Amino acid sequence: MPPVTVKLKLCALLCVVALLPGLATAQDESFGLPEGMLGAPAGTDALSTNNCGPTGDLRGDPENGKELHYKHCVSCHGLTGEADVVVMHMDETPRDQSDPEFMKTLPDSYLYLAICRGGEGVGRSFVMSPWGDFFTDQEIKDMIAWIRTFSDT
Repeated sequence: MPPVTVKLKLCALLCVVALLPGLATAQDESFGLPEGMLGAPAGTDALSTNNCGPTGDLRGDPENGKELHYKHCVSCHGLTGEADVVVMHMDETPRDQSDPEFMKTLPDSYLYLAICRGGEGVGRSFVMSPWGDFFTDQEIKDMIAWIRTFSDT
């Protein structure tokens, strides 16, 4: 066997051995993910608390929304909502969230449902995953506030 193949197999074996002890108890642990990447604690997510029903003031804290957007949304929607990224798995490119004319046509309740229930929940692409079981009601409202800054609407 070439030396590189042996080294790769040895490395893979060491990784498996190192991870085995933690697998039995890992279902309730974070797997070392950075804080904020695990989602809402069980029972506090928007799907559990309000079945993704937008109520009250739907614009939260844009600064918190900015952080959440950066962690979870920029890979498809881009830093400024322009969808200026190349994503090979998309059946359609996300709409430009920095376009004020387009964003004026979308009520905050639509954005809430799009985030909470995903693209299919609002008649759009299935590629946009539903986040209702990940984010809290307040986090979705915070993201709406941040998304609205792209178009000043």
